[in-house]
Amino acid sequence: MIAKINFVDLVPFMANEEKLNEIEEKILDVLNNSLFGMSITEIAKKIDRNRMTVAKYLDIMHAKNLIDFKKVGTSKLWIPRERTLNMNLKMALIIQYFQMYNSAINEYLGNKKYEVNRQIGIKIGENIFEQYFPKAGLKAKKFSDLVQFCAQAMERVYPIPSQIEPKIIDENTAEVIIEPCLCQGKAENNSICEMQTGIIIGLSKHIFDNISIEEKGCMCDGKSYCSYLIKYSP
Repeated sequence: MIAKINFVDLVPFMANEEKLNEIEEKILDVLNNSLFGMSITEIAKKIDRNRMTVAKYLDIMHAKNLIDFKKVGTSKLWIPRERTLNMNLKMALIIQYFQMYNSAINEYLGNKKYEVNRQIGIKIGENIFEQYFPKAGLKAKKFSDLVQFCAQAMERVYPIPSQIEPKIIDENTAEVIIEPCLCQGKAENNSICEMQTGIIIGLSKHIFDNISIEEKGCMCDGKSYCSYLIKYSP
């Protein structure tokens, strides 16, 4: 939960109302042009201000109900408040779109739907990795770091608000849980889960060789979440 704001502490920032409005407009502008929301560091870089100053402005704007945030791992991604007001409707439309798209693809692919959806997922995972994460230095990470990395990367780009939780089973085995999943427990949408298996493969293969990933549990089987088992063979 965000800390309660003491407006007395913010008086120096609010004294120059014209400057405040200018910074607020810049922040809203960059957030409106962001697909998934932005961190404090990303916003500071975009508007050319230091991180601590931007943090104060974000607190003011949050108190004024201009912006909101979603948690991704230990970080916050800020989004315009108006974007959260219709979140339920948007989520329903996004789910419906993905499911209709999945149905059309499956009709075209026939018996190859699971195989091809996994390959599509692998390509998506590779694209996510290349867009958001540097390749340098990742080879040295521990297996537990890889699992955390995959969960945070998927949560950042997942099209509906979901908790994507990594659970370490032992030093070479882990589970990634997605709750809720886009499949919504409908058997005809199970190939969406196969695509998500591919996404984890596409993300992880840049960091570790000898990784295998399979779906462990699915909402289609009556569970409240979908989960994926990751195994590493050193």
